[in-house]
Amino acid sequence: MKIVIYLLVVFGLIYYVMTHHSPFQTEVTDPYFVEIRLDIKESDVQLVGVGKMFSLEDCQARAAVVWLNTLKDMGQVKVSSECKKTLPKRYLKLFDNQKSSATYVAFDKGDGGERDGRFLFYGIPSSYVYKACETLIKEAKGSYSGDIYCIQGTVG
Repeated sequence: MKIVIYLLVVFGLIYYVMTHHSPFQTEVTDPYFVEIRLDIKESDVQLVGVGKMFSLEDCQARAAVVWLNTLKDMGQVKVSSECKKTLPKRYLKLFDNQKSSATYVAFDKGDGGERDGRFLFYGIPSSYVYKACETLIKEAKGSYSGDIYCIQGTVG
């Protein structure tokens, strides 16, 4: 249960930064994808966030804000981020809402400051994460105008 609460906090921080700290662009000029990974050293839990960004500059700015302002003091969490022109197929299919081995939360862009994003939870049984999805959605819905929903994974 402690891990789920911790993940909710991390998820909330990433979500907030991804949706509110980039008024840099409001339209797609050259799409890029950001991939952010958080490994929680005290467990085998990993959170992977992927998002469709409007350009390389938009991608780098959002990734930098996540790293510098939000996650640098989180302690036993290893964070990495990368901006790519394309994503591996296993992540790209998430934007078509296809099932994955892990349960994920889907964010579909609403207003100009928001981006499409997917957050996967590895190391926790999919059924357990899916049961917590309602809480995750409520946490994010307060300041996100786009659609938010969960897709249950196939493992666990």
